[in-house]
Amino acid sequence: MAAARCIASPNSSRPGPEAVAKCQHRIVPVVSRREEESLMRIALPLVGCLALVSPLAFAAGPASLLLHGGQIYTVDAERAWASALAIGKDGRLLAVGNAEDMSDVVDAATERVDLKGRLVLPGFQDTHAHVLDASSAAQGDCLLDSRDGVARWLDDLAACNATDDGDWLLGAGFALHPLLAHAQSPRALLDRVIPDRPVAMMEETSHAYWLNTAALRRAGIDADTPDPAGGVILRDAAGEPTGLVLDNAGDLALDAALTPSPVLDATYYRAVLAGQDELARHGITSVADARVFWRRGHLEAWQRAARNDALKARTVLGLWAYPGLDDDEQLARLEALYAPAGEDELLSVSQIKFYVDGIVHNTTARLHEPYDESLPGVDPGGLYYFTPARLERYARELAATGFDLHIHTIGDQAVSDALDAIAATDGQGRHRLTHVELVRPEDVPRFAALDVTADFQPSEYFTTPYLDGYRPLIGARARQLLPMRRLHDAGARLTLSSDWDVNPLSPLGIMQSALSLGERSLPSLAAAVRAYTLDAAYVLGQEDDTGSLEVGKQADLVVLDRNIFELPVTRLDEARVLWTLLGGEEVYRDAAF
Repeated sequence: MAAARCIASPNSSRPGPEAVAKCQHRIVPVVSRREEESLMRIALPLVGCLALVSPLAFAAGPASLLLHGGQIYTVDAERAWASALAIGKDGRLLAVGNAEDMSDVVDAATERVDLKGRLVLPGFQDTHAHVLDASSAAQGDCLLDSRDGVARWLDDLAACNATDDGDWLLGAGFALHPLLAHAQSPRALLDRVIPDRPVAMMEETSHAYWLNTAALRRAGIDADTPDPAGGVILRDAAGEPTGLVLDNAGDLALDAALTPSPVLDATYYRAVLAGQDELARHGITSVADARVFWRRGHLEAWQRAARNDALKARTVLGLWAYPGLDDDEQLARLEALYAPAGEDELLSVSQIKFYVDGIVHNTTARLHEPYDESLPGVDPGGLYYFTPARLERYARELAATGFDLHIHTIGDQAVSDALDAIAATDGQGRHRLTHVELVRPEDVPRFAALDVTADFQPSEYFTTPYLDGYRPLIGARARQLLPMRRLHDAGARLTLSSDWDVNPLSPLGIMQSALSLGERSLPSLAAAVRAYTLDAAYVLGQEDDTGSLEVGKQADLVVLDRNIFELPVTRLDEARVLWTLLGGEEVYRDAAF
């Protein structure tokens, strides 16, 4: 007879005490979800409850695939390590334990893979990546190196202009502050090398754009143009645009450059496909695309890939909340787009991506106390994409529809405002704040109290040399950036993510950073792995199905070439992904495996 488990509530990956107490009344074998529906009416003996604590959990076979001879870290609190697991024909885990315990679920037809001591983890889940944008040529391929300086940037731009024959010249990579310090205006510098076609270059953080006169004209930006919601048009002493625009003001240019067309539609679709290969290569089996520009055709590209069975990761889309749209019209449109994943579907349209503020780097992050120095033309406290009142309305109405909120908050005022807005949802939804770079002490316990996840992207930007660069802007507050450990110790749920392509995609590299920031670091590798697996699965609404290697869950897993638990923290990123399975199906295999 198959071992059994209690049926957990939809919002919990494991039965709580009340569920265990009722186990004798509601036990079913661990089989496929379709079979569960027909078996829900069958009551099994009380002895089935013993499966909750059994050293081996298994279900009806035979298995289609057996992995053995490995070191399997399950992220299961009841059984952290195993050496073998069996996968059923439906792509779910039939058994997790030791090889000698697998005889009940394997037969002669079962394929066997000897792991030869390699490490198996649940598939990584990146809760914040820009899969389409990072893989797309739509925003240009003229790439600058932020370390090169203005003279080299201009040379590179002239070279790009000579080989690119499109309408606009688009690209990315410059650094903001060298242009601000230059004797000539950024607009004049760009006009000097490319005077006759619109140019829009995205700054390395994506929170500023460098435009020439032709681009400003095409975007409708002149001395009389007001700053858009969530954006700032930098101006000279006469009020004329300098050619640098911050945050949402950049979308005035991008919306003009990227008008919907069949060519762009094809470009976006190719980007989605290219992104699948990168995700699988890094062992990522679930992802949240964190900013889906549904007015530009991004949503249709994802939906086309899903229809064509081209996705290699479970995907949750975060529809972009445009700060400049009419609230009534936008809310109605977003609500109409809500489409959670159905049975056996990989694509879910179930999150909304908000920006509350900008970033510290260009003094647009919203702070409780003003900047020590701020850019000319920027409010000394930073800016708002969505004011607190607007954010609260969106949060209440969209959470009631079923959406989970993914809210960009970097300044401590933005964090406070986002927590207030989530409090107004009355517990509806699974919401998270992303970046969370500055948090007031009084807001730290509110994360756990409101069940709000803190989503971090630790990287080199939070090491000492970079923090010193923030000191002229925010003083001693620079040393308080990225309070991961403080929130962890206060009981908040944490996730780690890449923000690809702001940071490299590798979960191993991100985990290494999360453990290398001194007193701000997470307490252990186990905590970092959980943040990239089971806690991430909760944020994506799928912890009952993924995030740990437990019987009945999907066989989403990654095989690494070495055991990262045996490596120094500083060498985690040396480990290599060898094999990635999604629902038991191979989506990536390294040539060495």
